Amino acid sequence: MRKIDSLYLHFPFCAHLCNYCDFYKKIPENKAQDYENFHRYLQGAFDEHEKLRKVNGYSWAPLKTLYIGGGTPSLWGIEGARFLKNFLKDNALSLAPDCEFTLEVNPGAWDEYTLSEWEKIGVNRYSLGIQSLDGTLSKYLDRVHSIEDVYATLEFFYRKKVNFSVDFMLGLPFSKELSRDVINELERALKFNPSHFSVYILTVKNNYTHYKQLPAEEWIEKEYLSVAHFLKEKGFRHYEVSNFALPNKESRHNLNYWKSKTVAGLGPSATGFFAEEKLRYKWKTNSPVMELENLLDTEFHLEKVYMALRSFIGIDLDSFLPEKNVFKKWEKMGWAAIEQDRYLTLTSHGYLILDTLINELFTLKLIK
Repeated sequence: MRKIDSLYLHFPFCAHLCNYCDFYKKIPENKAQDYENFHRYLQGAFDEHEKLRKVNGYSWAPLKTLYIGGGTPSLWGIEGARFLKNFLKDNALSLAPDCEFTLEVNPGAWDEYTLSEWEKIGVNRYSLGIQSLDGTLSKYLDRVHSIEDVYATLEFFYRKKVNFSVDFMLGLPFSKELSRDVINELERALKFNPSHFSVYILTVKNNYTHYKQLPAEEWIEKEYLSVAHFLKEKGFRHYEVSNFALPNKESRHNLNYWKSKTVAGLGPSATGFFAEEKLRYKWKTNSPVMELENLLDTEFHLEKVYMALRSFIGIDLDSFLPEKNVFKKWEKMGWAAIEQDRYLTLTSHGYLILDTLINELFTLKLIK
């Protein structure tokens, strides 16, 4: 029987709604009641998911990855840790001995006792949302934590020797005017021994508050490539468009997405995927009801190629025979590396123009 061993849970609550974020989130009006409603939502969603799982011939296996994203999951608190422990037990879900269990944390939205409770139920990895170590730029991003909050969190993680990732963001408003030095920010963060960096380019709509103050594309490209060069010099592998990891510290959960594998999803706006059935589902935000999307074979093939190219998984060029010339050109331009005349992965330059490269494959009708 087909196995499900990876689960994403979406916690939708935040203390504040940052002006750039487009993930589903909300500020609780009545915390106790809203959290109780959320717990009921999760159980209702799980019951619906069980129906879909059984119809499609899947069974749960001990979870190899569990990721709690949001929102601000660290605000779930001790109550959340205790609820989830019972939720897993009541629904016969278990963690594999080597399960990677990640909890997203925002500076200023945690305390030591609460995190210890999460660790008791298996959390062994944290994802810390910093975005910038420049206090002025953080304010333009509408972040409510202070730089002191950031350093207190980094210091705590360093002292406890925990496995954690740090989020940074590029292309921030006023970056050029303020002469942002992101390399200096990364150097300061490295002193606390993170094992992983997620470095995203800010993407917003044209009604964004600071849309006219965003830096030019050339600035962003230079910033991205300088970050990639710096982190690779420090021993981090650029293993996905926006992600860098020390050896064996890649996000195993996210690798499942880039490998187009089965990942279950629960929570408002969360998505899940049954790979063998090419079936994607997304949860509605106001009730535990899912919308289903069956991918065509051609759609799934395109998605697999795209996901593989955006990570160190890469593609096997034998499946593109006899059309290897285009990939040789990519290698010559410094956009890709080819091993054994067969296995292709993109370089940092290639990641930067991924959509252009995919469009070239479309134009040449190498993928349809």
